[in-house]
Amino acid sequence: MSLSPEDISANFDKFRSLCEKLGDRSETALAMVDKLGEQLALCPASSRKDYHNCMPGGLVDHSLRVLTNSMKLVKSFGWNVPKDSLIISCLFHDLGKVGLANDDGTVSDYYIPQESDWHREKLGELYKYNKEMQYMSTPQRSVHMCQQFGLKLKTDEYLSILLNDGFVLDENKPYCLKTNPLVFVVMTADYISTMQEKFGGVWTP
Repeated sequence: MSLSPEDISANFDKFRSLCEKLGDRSETALAMVDKLGEQLALCPASSRKDYHNCMPGGLVDHSLRVLTNSMKLVKSFGWNVPKDSLIISCLFHDLGKVGLANDDGTVSDYYIPQESDWHREKLGELYKYNKEMQYMSTPQRSVHMCQQFGLKLKTDEYLSILLNDGFVLDENKPYCLKTNPLVFVVMTADYISTMQEKFGGVWTP
């Protein structure tokens, strides 16, 4: 799977337009998205072909899919989840994959194109991780990025981003069954979206 330049541009425009629906947080969210610009628009969602959306534009495409599936889950279960919280949590749940916001206002890329032909051809590793960056998990970098750009997260939004990799992780297990529907919606929609990107198919409840 790959995205054309037109697809990447259209996805980024849609991503940006959704940030206009965040009320008094729209201006800050838009400023962050515009500052990240091409880094966000072209960022892959993973580093290897056998993962999901390992391609330019993969992250934005994935994040939009997570939002679509989240909206379907909320509607199916009749849960009252604020729309602005759903948009923020889904669009920015993997924002840390873009990189790390530095104190000087620059953003270091997390994914770097793999230069080794062997890694690309034998392992399908199209990108490698930037080892020069301060180590953080992707969820930690995601909330850090929001904080660096001044986007205030509500408690539920913070947890939905921090825990989106699921309760299978040891560090997330203490939160199991102790959070609100938003966390479960984003987490579940993330898994569903990843499966769609790996194996195809569209979920219609």
